[in-house]
This record gives sequence, structure tokens and C-alpha cells, in this order.
Amino acid sequence: MPDSTFVVEHNLGTLTPKVTATKKDGSTVKLKFKKIDADNISVKVKDTLNVVIRVVQDPDKPAKTANLTLRDGLDFGLRTVMMLRNVSVSYSNTYNMSLPGFMPSTELLGQTRRSGYIAPGMDFAFGLTGDDYLYKAIDRGWLLKNDSIAYSAASTEMQDLQIRAVVEPFVDLRIDLNSNWTKTGSGEIQYMYEGMPRTRSGSFNMSVITLGSAFERHTSANGYRSAKFSKLLDNMETIKGRLEDIYDGAPYPAQSSRRGQTFNKAGDEMDLYSSDVLIPAFLATYTGRNASKSSLDLFPSILSMLPNWNLTYSGLSKLPFFQRYFKSFNLRHAYRSAYAIGSFNTYNSYMEYMNGRGFIEDVTTGSPIPSTMYNIGSVSINESFAPLAGVDMTFNNNITFRLEFRKTRVLTLSTASVQLVETNSDDITAGAGYKLIGVKLLGSRPGTGRDRVSNDLNMSADFSYRNQNALCRNIMNGTTQATSGNRAIRASFQADYTYSRMLTLNFYYDFQSNFPLVSTAAYPTSTHDCGFTLKFTLSR
Repeated sequence: MPDSTFVVEHNLGTLTPKVTATKKDGSTVKLKFKKIDADNISVKVKDTLNVVIRVVQDPDKPAKTANLTLRDGLDFGLRTVMMLRNVSVSYSNTYNMSLPGFMPSTELLGQTRRSGYIAPGMDFAFGLTGDDYLYKAIDRGWLLKNDSIAYSAASTEMQDLQIRAVVEPFVDLRIDLNSNWTKTGSGEIQYMYEGMPRTRSGSFNMSVITLGSAFERHTSANGYRSAKFSKLLDNMETIKGRLEDIYDGAPYPAQSSRRGQTFNKAGDEMDLYSSDVLIPAFLATYTGRNASKSSLDLFPSILSMLPNWNLTYSGLSKLPFFQRYFKSFNLRHAYRSAYAIGSFNTYNSYMEYMNGRGFIEDVTTGSPIPSTMYNIGSVSINESFAPLAGVDMTFNNNITFRLEFRKTRVLTLSTASVQLVETNSDDITAGAGYKLIGVKLLGSRPGTGRDRVSNDLNMSADFSYRNQNALCRNIMNGTTQATSGNRAIRASFQADYTYSRMLTLNFYYDFQSNFPLVSTAAYPTSTHDCGFTLKFTLSR
């Protein structure tokens, strides 16, 4: 470079840089430079030089950055305001009703006039109805009621709410947030019979956060003790007391064996192991809520859902050290947790008291006992870190490598057997890949037609280690037993070679080994799978 003064933009944001100049032979040249600002310096030379200039933070001097200016403050403020990049909300509510035995015929727009009313009505035609439409149809004489014909009205409904957001607190950090709340149901009303008995079934799913106990360690040395499980047993008593306060003074149904009497919490008790007690206590315990104030609903409201997230950071690849070895270097973390009711149905003996609470008949004694209308056999919380920590990298020589640590936990509460089954799994996975372009193997000669395609060789290798175990916690006696456990190792290698436009060669090797940790009936196993395939494609 000729004699001149030129500006070097280093963008380090420091006022104490260290500048070195290196020739092709590795020798260094001392340069005079002047700091312009935190991101630029000016270098003045007298002779013609061919050097590489490197600017870093001087390790012998404390880092000193430029003072915050008004513009910097405005930039930071705008970045904070604009960190929420995208928000999407999707809500759907679908409802279907089938009414066999509907007698009026249809004319214009599916309507007809009968007994002074338009049947079935514009509200029905445009879907603005619910189960209460059945009573309207019966009152107006639109439905056939005959003891010899058993008709039933059927309905299905679904509510689904999805909320997604993208947040970028600063450059190269992206956080994807998502929440969901879904409830499905189907019902049947036997309107031909007195009292019009009804049944209902469905499922429920909602995103939650259950981080409080995600990293509890359970060992055989302490009997697999869990602080959260102990908290669950305490919360059950709290929830039971709150429900008894609600029912205190409630009159027993007129059609029950205790008609004319009222529920007295001094002498009558809620069943400690009923789903009305177990499920709210389970939710309060593992979502970290106070059982004295938490919701008693078996189906928490939309306001109870919490966000899950997916985090990606790619800023390390911009640092000089990482640029020297990597084309890209990304860090990843993701969290998912969902509360789910796989299925529910209603009690046939349910008798309403108020606001979805009432009484059912005890199958043993026939006496009325407090309960909601829903019979729920089990609920679950499915939590996963996928991954807890992960890194994806591409080296400058195009070798790709990934490393992940995953952690999953499934908590299944069985109200039928009064047990809590806790399944944990820890996974470590690693993988590498490399692609060789234009590799001429297996008799490649000019004029054979193979020069029309790129003979690429793709190679990949993967390794995984999994430690899985299951614990069964008995809620009645507070004991825990290990029911299953397994350690699994897997290693695999695969190579694909594009021999020609129509022929692809594949070689694979897969090794798996399993070591049971609990069951005496099982034994360690190992499998090896190796071979190659030829894929021949005919095309016009």
C-alpha cells in the first residue's frame, strides 16, 4: 500500500485496541495508528507494505468503551420496543348438532313455517345454537316423541386457541413463543325418555410450565423420594378442605336416598382420592401454584395457559475466534410442557347442584357423594427439553457437527388406581456429516456418461445414549417403586454415493445395545445391522 493515511473499521466497540501488522513471511511490522472512535482507527504509513492488519481488544488494558450517546440511547429504546417481531392469534370454535326425528319439512333457505314459528329457525341455519336448541325444538313440537322409537340428539364441538410470537431481544437471538388451549367434546341427549338423560365425552390439552420439579434427582438410596410428590399429598388435604367449604350446606338431590338433608362438612366428607381432589392438587403441585388459591377446575380456563419456547442464538459465529474455524455456530434450546386429559365422559347418576358441581351415587352404598359430572380416568403432564442444550456447527471445510442433550418427563396421574407414574428420559446425541463433491470411483472413465452428473459422496455418523426409568408412586400409602429402567446406546454410519444419473449406492451400519436396569426378566441385548442397497431409477 502506498504512503497514505487510511481508516480501518473494526467494529469492536472499544477505545483500547491492539493493532498488529503481519507480512507474508510471518514477521511483524510496527504501525502507528490513531483512535477515531470506538469502532474505527486511522493508520499512517510511509513506505509501501503488503501486510495483514489485525485489530483486537488489548488484553493488557482494561476494556474501555465509548460513552453512551443520545443516539445510542434512542437505538436501544427502539430495539427494546421492536423486540416483539411477530404475533399471531388463531381461535376456532366449531359446533355440530344432529337432530333425528325433526318433523317439519324445509322450503326456501331450508326454512318452513309451522305452528306460527319458522322452523328450524335462522339461528340453526347459521350455526348460532347450542345444546339448548333441543329444548326449544321440543317446546314448539318440532321433534317426534314416541315410546317405540328411540331417537337421540348428538352434538360435537371443539374450541382451539393458538398464540405464537417471535421475540428478538437483540441481534442474533431469536425466541419463538407458543401457547395452546384445545378442548373437544361430543354429547348425546336421549330426549325420548323422561328426564332426557345425557352423556358427554371428549379430551383436553393446554400448554403449561412445570420447571419447578424438572431437575429433581431420584435415587434408590433415598427411596426415590420426591419433594414435589410430598407436596402433592399435602395439597390434596388443602383442596379437599376447599371443596368441602363449597358443598357445606348444599341440599342433597330430591331423587337421592338423602333427600331433605344437607351436606355438613362437620360430619360429611369429600373423598380424598376422588378426581375432584386429585386433579386440582396435581396441577397446583407441578405447575408451582398455591393450592389455597389455585383453580379447582378440572379443565383450566384459557387464562391459565402458559407459553412454551424455542431459543436460537447465532451470534458466536461473528466473533473472530469462531470465524477462524466455523462457517456457522448456533446454540439451541427448546421447552415444551402440556397438561392433557386423554378422554373423559360423564356419570350417568350425576345430579346437578350448582355451577357444574353436584352429586353422584356411590356404586357401593347408593348414597349421594359430592362430585362434578365428569368421570376422568387419568390426566398427564408431558414435559420435554428438546433440547435442553444443543449446538449446530459447520466448519470451514464443510464438515457439519451437532451435539444435543435432551430431557423428557411424563407424569401420569391415574385416578382409578390412585397412582402417579413418573417416566424420565435423558438423551445425549451427536452427529457429523460431510459431503465430497465429484468423487470418481468404481471405474469412472471419460465417455461413459457419468460426467453428466456430479458424483457426490455423502457421509454421516450418529451416536446416541439414553437413560430411561419409570417410577410408580402410590398416593394412598405414599410409597414409590421403580418399575422399569433401561440404558440404550446406538451408533450408526451411512454413506450415499451418486454413481450415475440412474444409479445410487448406499452403505449403512447400525449398532444398538440395551441394558435393563430394573426388570429381572429382561437381559442385555445388542444388535448389529449392516449392508448396502442399490437404487436404480428409470426415467424418460
